Amino acid sequence: MLFSMIAAKMEFAAPGNQISLAYTMPPKRFVSVKDMGAIGNGIDDDTKAITNAIGEAKSKGISTVFFPSGNYLIKQIGEKPGIIKLLTGINLVGTGPQTCHIILSGRRINPNSIFYQAWWEEPSIDNIVIEGIDFNGNLRKQKFDPGYQFCHALSINNGENIEVKNCRFQNFRGDGLLFGDTFEPTLNARIVSNVSVHNCFFFNIYREGVMFCCVNGASFYNNKVYGSGYLVGGVDIERHSANESVLNVSVHDNIFNFRYGYGPVERGKIIKYRRAITIGYFYSGYKNGSADSLSGHHSIYNNKIYQGQIDCFGHVNVKITGNTIINAFENIKGVLYVTTPAINVSEARVTTGLENVIVSNNYIKSSIPGNGIVFYKYQNIYSINNVLKGKDLGGVALIESKGEVRSNSELF
Repeated sequence: MLFSMIAAKMEFAAPGNQISLAYTMPPKRFVSVKDMGAIGNGIDDDTKAITNAIGEAKSKGISTVFFPSGNYLIKQIGEKPGIIKLLTGINLVGTGPQTCHIILSGRRINPNSIFYQAWWEEPSIDNIVIEGIDFNGNLRKQKFDPGYQFCHALSINNGENIEVKNCRFQNFRGDGLLFGDTFEPTLNARIVSNVSVHNCFFFNIYREGVMFCCVNGASFYNNKVYGSGYLVGGVDIERHSANESVLNVSVHDNIFNFRYGYGPVERGKIIKYRRAITIGYFYSGYKNGSADSLSGHHSIYNNKIYQGQIDCFGHVNVKITGNTIINAFENIKGVLYVTTPAINVSEARVTTGLENVIVSNNYIKSSIPGNGIVFYKYQNIYSINNVLKGKDLGGVALIESKGEVRSNSELF
């Protein structure tokens, strides 16, 4: 019901945001999950058939596992990281997210991810395409411990050349997609490079639509993020420890629409206003309190955000340009996990060397008081040609920061 209501409000299908739910043509050569015993009726367990299809494709040197139209139910529990193992070079292709559904069975307690990388067996997942599938974590029919956030649609810790397109991810306790790994004892022990996610839908994801942690080279574009949830954000570009690189991520031409649906109650109270794009480095922070070259060089541009914000904590060399942010009034005083600025460039501790962030040509219209642009503990910043519109909207604030602020317009 909620999905139908929101889908009916698809004013976001504008030029430059070509999100497709169209039928996906199968490749010329593939292994069909139905040939391996899958039923696709939403009742019988198709886990084994899907697993066997992936293994069959690998053994015969066929690059694609194909999912004909159907409702493929995943009933097996799996092991701690997940249920179905991904293999390098094996694509997963369905007929399109309107007709091809992979559904996690209900009545689980702290369920595992559906697809995952068994890195101790398959150390690198390379050269794969995920296309034309609706992934459904069945969130309302599961039970979770309060702090559990690890049920994802797909989790890939180490690999390269990964493309996810024309899919829908909905109703997951963790993430729709997770790329990279965290808290490793050696630098970039597991890292994902050259990954793209485009022309997809993300709906009702508890933690984040996509998490990029330990990545070098990623793009997220022409996607739509909406619905309830998003405890962390629609897109999270996050470094967790000194032994990770989080570099060269671009997020552009997406729509983040948080006007319908609500944030998790863990925020302190239920609200709509949430992080659309969040860039961060928290936990222990940089060694010796000095920024290094392993987190930054990101581009955030041409996104449309409703009831949300962009923030950047502790990364360097970041461009935030040409975004449109429109926020209606909400009383967010005292709400956890959200700060009020529409664009917030800050540091949570004392770190030297935080610099080179450009915020330019953004349009912000807001009735949330103080919901402007803030720089905190950053040097060599630029705020140029931004338009801030709203009676109670704050302007550009530099707090313990230095840089160039010019040609910003405040309209009432």
